Amino acid sequence: MTMSRRDRFRLRTQLVEALKGDSWSYERINLLLQDFKVKHLDERYDGPSIAEIVATMPDSTLVEAYSIVLDLEPAEVTDIVETNVNTGNWKPGYLRLFLSHSAAHRKFVGDVADELAVMGIHGFVAHDSMAVSKPWQTQIEHALRSMQAFVALVHPEFNASTWCQQEVGWAYGRRIPRFAIRIGTDPAGFIGSHQWPYTDGNEPKKVAALISSWVAGLEKLGDSVVDGLLSALSEVGDYYSAEAAAKRLVTLDRLSDLQFNELDRIWWSNDQLHGGVLPTRVMKPYYLRNGRSWPPLKPDEEARP
Repeated sequence: MTMSRRDRFRLRTQLVEALKGDSWSYERINLLLQDFKVKHLDERYDGPSIAEIVATMPDSTLVEAYSIVLDLEPAEVTDIVETNVNTGNWKPGYLRLFLSHSAAHRKFVGDVADELAVMGIHGFVAHDSMAVSKPWQTQIEHALRSMQAFVALVHPEFNASTWCQQEVGWAYGRRIPRFAIRIGTDPAGFIGSHQWPYTDGNEPKKVAALISSWVAGLEKLGDSVVDGLLSALSEVGDYYSAEAAAKRLVTLDRLSDLQFNELDRIWWSNDQLHGGVLPTRVMKPYYLRNGRSWPPLKPDEEARP
C-alpha cells in the first residue's frame, strides 16, 4: 500500500491521541512498542515523546500499531486509507461506484456508466475504466479497495462468473453500501437475500436512474454525491447534458451555503450553463425555492462589500 502524506499524518495523529488516553498506561505503551522493536518511553521522561516515536514508524508498523490500538483488523485500516484516496483510475471529485457485471454485457454496462457520469458518479467498468499500461487485476483490486459503493448488474451469466462472485465478496467484506439490479435473473449467494429491483436491461438510462436514486439516499455518502454532481455539472459540454446534470442536482433537498457558492462559481465558469435555456429552466426555480438570488451572483460580485 502506498500511503500519502495526508493519510500518514492522519493515522499518526489518531494513534498518538489514542495512546495518550486513560486506557494506555506507561507500561502498556512500552509493551506495545517493545513488540515492534522501536524506541521506548523513558520512565524519567528524558527520552523521545510518544509523537516522536510514532513519527519514526515505517508505514507497515504504523498500520499494524494503529489496528491494535484502535481494535481494527489491518485490512480495515488499509481500506480506510485507500477509500479516502482519489488515485488510480477514478475520476477526481466523482462518487466512486464499482459496477460488477459479466463480461458479455460490458458494452451495456459501459453505457450505464456514461449515464451515471452525467450525474457525478464514476461507474468503474472493468477494462473500460483501466489504464492499458498497468496490470488489469491490480487495477481491479485497487478499485475494489477504494470504491465507496457497489452495484451488481445481475444478467443471467452473473451467478456463474467467479469474478463477479469475488467482487460481491469484496463488497461484503468491506461493509460498504451494496445494491443489485436483476436483469434477467435473481442474484445468488449473500446478495440474493434481498428483493432487488428488476429491469429488462435494454435501457441504460433507466438502470442508471435506479442506481442514482439509490445513491442519493445514502446518508453517509451525501457529501460525495453533492461533490460528484457539482463536478459533473462543471464539465458538461452541451446544453442537453447540462440540463440532465441540473435535473439530477435539483433533486437534492438542500445545499449548504458553501455548496451554493460553489454552484454559483460553476454556473458562470461554463457557458453551456449560463448560456443555455435548458439548464436555466431547471436551475432557476431551485434557486428561488431555496431563497437564493437569480441569476446567481458572479464571483466578483460576491467579493464586493
